[in-house]
Amino acid sequence: MTSKRTVRRNLGFVARFTSNGLFKRIEDPRSTRGRRWKTPASLLKAVLAGMVAGCKGLAELEELTRQMPSSIRTQLSIPRRVPDTTVREFLCRLNVDQLVELVEIVGYDAWRRKALHPLEGFPFGVLSMDGKYPSVRDTGDHPYLQVKHDEEGRAIHGSLRLITVSLVTAVGRPILGAIPVPKETNEMGTFGTAFTRMNRVYEGLFRLVMYDAGGASADNAETVLAGKKDYFFQIADTRWTMYQTIEMLMKDKAPVVCEEQIISSKRRVVRELSIISITPTAKNVTIWQHVRTAFKVRSRTYENDVLQHEDTRYYISSMDSSELSGSKWLQLIVLRWGVETCHQILDIAFEEDERPWITSNANGALILMLLRRVAYTILALFKFVTMRFEDHEFVPWRKLMGFIMDALKWPNPIGDSFRPRKFAVPPAFV
Repeated sequence: MTSKRTVRRNLGFVARFTSNGLFKRIEDPRSTRGRRWKTPASLLKAVLAGMVAGCKGLAELEELTRQMPSSIRTQLSIPRRVPDTTVREFLCRLNVDQLVELVEIVGYDAWRRKALHPLEGFPFGVLSMDGKYPSVRDTGDHPYLQVKHDEEGRAIHGSLRLITVSLVTAVGRPILGAIPVPKETNEMGTFGTAFTRMNRVYEGLFRLVMYDAGGASADNAETVLAGKKDYFFQIADTRWTMYQTIEMLMKDKAPVVCEEQIISSKRRVVRELSIISITPTAKNVTIWQHVRTAFKVRSRTYENDVLQHEDTRYYISSMDSSELSGSKWLQLIVLRWGVETCHQILDIAFEEDERPWITSNANGALILMLLRRVAYTILALFKFVTMRFEDHEFVPWRKLMGFIMDALKWPNPIGDSFRPRKFAVPPAFV
């Protein structure tokens, strides 16, 4: 049975991480005339509370705020039931750029208060970036909405593209940034903007940035080096001369590391890592001059000891191979998929694809994507850093959301009010 102490801890997490100080930079887009909700803080607080409690839509959010006891509402500064129509209209009119900053404020504040716990064995921070492309029913004009057309030129649906940035060398893989992709470009064209934002906010936090083949280009590599960081890109286009050159150099290269990962009682994955150092020369025209190391990872998946799948991938980096051991390089390559794990959690626990809350308005859908990444980060910090009992990291996300839902509906008094938190704002924003 849930104890009062557990309820107070869970409620305190919601109250502190959604205190009014977090929303100081959010401007209210609504007219001041006839406004019943005087500030945007209460509405945003209700949305984030609903997300971390597992609400699947605006109607469930309204029902949650209706069922909240008055004592809980007082603790969260949510004075009354929040109508779903009010929230929808409010979200659809918010400024996207301010919500992008909100994601970064949560990450920066966690860094400043030393809540980003590094994984053992990595002497520097590593960011991994990846894009996500949910569909919406809106086919109107929006700077971040790419409209799909049929063969006859009729608009079918829209697609919102968002680059998620995760600190994969930190416990819980917190999301430190989320940058929308403008409709006139793609991931590769937005990489420079995303990296520059991360370097401006978290300059001393990371040293290496990782991206799959969707961001690998000479211009993007030079952008990273100009920011005094190192890059790690996957190269997958077999038409590239650089790909063909590295494939030839790696042909007879023996692996330096071979590791086996047990997925289940029937399934296992064997990975082999080969590494070569690249020395720039005047005749080296097939590989970028700033590439220092190339990697080859051969993965074999077995089910009941029968080979089911085999895959070979190639990577390049401006970082010297001596910076990490072979086993750490292989671990880092696996960790690169941590940002994909963030997307999986957003899809499964938060049901971002199945229950996006808003699909008929591109701005509202994008705002909710950004708020979900804020909710993910604060819930990940609570799950992996704040909770201190044994095996807390194995508590399923949906079960943890259920605990928070129970706390928000707790009918009995829980004691004194929680002290509001102050959030550190990146100096670049000031």
